[in-house]
Amino acid sequence: MSNLRTLAKIATEQKESVLERGHGGYSPSLHSLFRVHLVEMGEKYRKNDARDAILLLLYLHAYVNGTEANDYYMWAFPTVEQIREDTGIHGDRIKPLCRMLEVEGLLITKLIPWRGNVKKIYLPLYYPRSEEAVGEAIPVDGVA
Repeated sequence: MSNLRTLAKIATEQKESVLERGHGGYSPSLHSLFRVHLVEMGEKYRKNDARDAILLLLYLHAYVNGTEANDYYMWAFPTVEQIREDTGIHGDRIKPLCRMLEVEGLLITKLIPWRGNVKKIYLPLYYPRSEEAVGEAIPVDGVA
């Protein structure tokens, strides 16, 4: 076995371990996010906005609720402050980046009542949902 294959075996074993045992949770990320969507979004928008939008999408995937027993399964609900602190994305940019992801069909957001206030929750998708595939457009701000 070549040296490259020997070293690649480390990554293969880690991948199998993550998929089998969880390692703190995982979510698949498609190569097309970087090979296709990042490139396309970089052509439509500013490249740094496209980059930060993909980072935000992956961040939201990392914070989805994994408990199937409630209505919030697969929804993420970090605060803008938490997103800002963890990613370094300025708070004023988070809403426009979310909107970009919504337009691109990669995110659904919804405002819900939360402890006497309103809270924004996020449903990060794995690939764009097309109208043809589901028969309806993706809801904007959770409005179907």
